[in-house]
Amino acid sequence: MVQLPPRKQNSPLGNSSSKNSSSGLGARGIYENLREQIVAEVYGRGDVLPSARALAVELGVSRTTVTSAYEQLAAEGFVVIRHGARPRVAIKIAHSEPGPVHTAAEPHGLSAFAERLRCRAIPMRVASEKLVADFRYGDMSASDFPTLAWRKAMNDAALGRPQKLSYGDPCGSIRLRAALQGYLWRARSIRCEVGEIVVVNGSQQGLDLCARLLLDEGDGFAIEEPCYPMARSVFEMTGAIAAPVEVDTEGIRAD
Repeated sequence: MVQLPPRKQNSPLGNSSSKNSSSGLGARGIYENLREQIVAEVYGRGDVLPSARALAVELGVSRTTVTSAYEQLAAEGFVVIRHGARPRVAIKIAHSEPGPVHTAAEPHGLSAFAERLRCRAIPMRVASEKLVADFRYGDMSASDFPTLAWRKAMNDAALGRPQKLSYGDPCGSIRLRAALQGYLWRARSIRCEVGEIVVVNGSQQGLDLCARLLLDEGDGFAIEEPCYPMARSVFEMTGAIAAPVEVDTEGIRAD
């Protein structure tokens, strides 16, 4: 701990004016040292402390840094701050013994989910230049996207319909789900009710929702190998354990 110079009769900070030894002292360090000296009665009850400006110059730090330290001391009842006056040590100090100090630098423990995410997250690789042949899968073909039609549909949906900008059904538009119900029956021969359809933002949200609903920590799940890595990552985030299954020309081998 960097010590503030002890108080002397002629100067609240003694004769130490070297900025080199204190230039790295932050608000927390100033707070800790002043609190320690107040508790040890180096500064007596009611004593006047140096102004924020003077102490900042003395220590070679910014005035804001010293002000933050004083404000923390005032919040804990060690000093009294009044506008236009120098800080004073409080006459009555509730806590005379310094307690444990928890600094902002101390890391907070992550949840089990966050730890799994940290260990298993797949780094996204972005091509820095145009590729001659892009064999990556899962990406959308930008040249095939109907940009103009999409823009027109967005404009038509937004213009004159401010209510569309508010929150709607969390499961998705009822009209869209009704249309999807008909499509699933005609194109996929799937019979379902509108209430059984949930519209998601994309495949990743759909996978994440399924993983949360169907998998618990410690469960096993079969997945083809090789597989879509983002799907496997989402499933493993729940704490489930992957059981890779080889594929052949016919697909996943269930034997």
